[in-house]
Amino acid sequence: MKKSSMHSKMAKYIHPSTIPLEKYDNHVIRGLIQLLPCGIGSAIDVALMKTLENIQRERTMAFFDELAKGDVIVDEELLKSEDFLHAYFATTKYALNTRRREKIEMFARLLKSSLTEENISNIDEYEDFLKVLDELSYRELLALKILDKYSSTARSEAQKDLKWTNQFWNKFEKDITNELKIPKDQIASFMDKIARTGCYEMFTGAYFDYTGGKGKLTPMYQRLKKFIEDSE
Repeated sequence: MKKSSMHSKMAKYIHPSTIPLEKYDNHVIRGLIQLLPCGIGSAIDVALMKTLENIQRERTMAFFDELAKGDVIVDEELLKSEDFLHAYFATTKYALNTRRREKIEMFARLLKSSLTEENISNIDEYEDFLKVLDELSYRELLALKILDKYSSTARSEAQKDLKWTNQFWNKFEKDITNELKIPKDQIASFMDKIARTGCYEMFTGAYFDYTGGKGKLTPMYQRLKKFIEDSE
């Protein structure tokens, strides 16, 4: 089977009947599961279909397990909201095509964040965050998290971004080389690639003794982090 055909099969949902609804006490969440479009096609090998179903079942349960956590209430009124249903279907589409469980859980937390009005103002803004999260690979998200670890580094009021960043940049490079296995000579291009999402900004212009390749986190990242980070 061609790879593109395989991907098209994976992009579809498993049948809701394969998810143990009794696992979830919240009857609204059970209803959301049953809203999922049905079935992986029957035109592929039975054994392969079973494997794909198992993969999608695990992804689906990871999403709803995370959605069911915490104090955020998913109530029946949401099922009458066009904006929520749009956000729900768009989010599950991205989440269930995601390999890493950790990122699937981020999608679920983003959806829960949309239920709190002061977090995400409208469906258009939600779609922006959803697309950014989808576009970032899990390794890129980890790189941003590692860089954010240094955000508490002491900084004077007069200190410019680059000078402040220089205090910890070598440690940051060492961390992502050790933890993410990114060669030192590829770090600049790796981080520059993340800049496409608006979560990271490369330093530009003529700075004294600046050889390039460094940058900073943006307000976009700080907001996204608030919506997708695990509070536990």
